[in-house]
Amino acid sequence: MNRNRSSNHQTTDAEAKRRPHSIRFLDPEWERIEVFADQRGLTAPEFVRFAALVAIENGSEPVAKLIPLIKRTFRGTHILASRLRVEMLDAGEQEELDAMIAAARGLQNELIGSQSD
Repeated sequence: MNRNRSSNHQTTDAEAKRRPHSIRFLDPEWERIEVFADQRGLTAPEFVRFAALVAIENGSEPVAKLIPLIKRTFRGTHILASRLRVEMLDAGEQEELDAMIAAARGLQNELIGSQSD
């Protein structure tokens, strides 16, 4: 019997087969995963699989706990960046400011683009 993803049949653990799947990481990301996994006596693929399954079990709760921290960090960064902008303009450093803004926007575009891979 040929089973596909649209099938309503629930596969039991006894019926399940492990098939390889590929996901992509940036080299620095994978290196961090390898170090973290090695410190715990796991291979990097074992760790990724385990982490993904734990994330599914725990749902969005761990991510939801980060939201207040992310908001505070963003607010603090915004305040500091605004203050630095005013100081740089007062010091006549418009070109340096423009270069920093362009670099930040370039990184932002790169990060947003990498999410669609």
